[in-house]
Amino acid sequence: MKKLLILWLGALLLIPSLNAQETKKYEIGADASFGFGKKNQDNNNYGLSLFGGYKVSNSLSFGAGLNFTKYQGRWDVPSGIDDVYILINPYQAFRPFVYAHYDFLPSFRWTPYVDARLGYAFFSPSSISYGVNPFALTGPEGGIMYGLDTSEFEYLRDLDHSLGVKGNVYGSIGVGASLHLGKNKKGGKLNFGVSMDLQPVQFSYYQHPQEKKVNFSIGPKIGYTF
Repeated sequence: MKKLLILWLGALLLIPSLNAQETKKYEIGADASFGFGKKNQDNNNYGLSLFGGYKVSNSLSFGAGLNFTKYQGRWDVPSGIDDVYILINPYQAFRPFVYAHYDFLPSFRWTPYVDARLGYAFFSPSSISYGVNPFALTGPEGGIMYGLDTSEFEYLRDLDHSLGVKGNVYGSIGVGASLHLGKNKKGGKLNFGVSMDLQPVQFSYYQHPQEKKVNFSIGPKIGYTF
């Protein structure tokens, strides 16, 4: 009886330590990213994401989230008329996604990681406007801008200025390192990294019914995971 009591007390003492060693099964987090286009400034963007997932192990987790991204816009689209160009105002998207995240050294305070996201973009409508080449100035007599008829430019102002934007499947890859907070690494993680984003886009507006392009950007990303 005495031995059974000792074993029972020993089991009770082990329970807290066993619980402390359990892997946290779920995670939630948020991050902010800034993307810069390699060639065109219209690819520049910033984004905010919320996500949550299931931890398969200390290293690997899967989940889903929602991203909001706003793009800078474009300023050099040809209009079909000399010295006149089209300006595409900033446009934005909500992008639901699924993700995978892998920590290489989960037991260390600083943990290198890699993650990947795959989702779809739903863009909000935007608008366009027209601009004139600054070198095409009005002549002393007025009426002509070195080959540009001002009445023609006035006609452009009366056209449809709505901008239709359609998204498509997009993907992003991130690499970086996480800093564990709290004792025994039981707190959250600060995540510092770089992400690469590939987003196909289709524009619809006057004289450009189906202009397709791909927004590629790369930039810093910082976030926090509970």
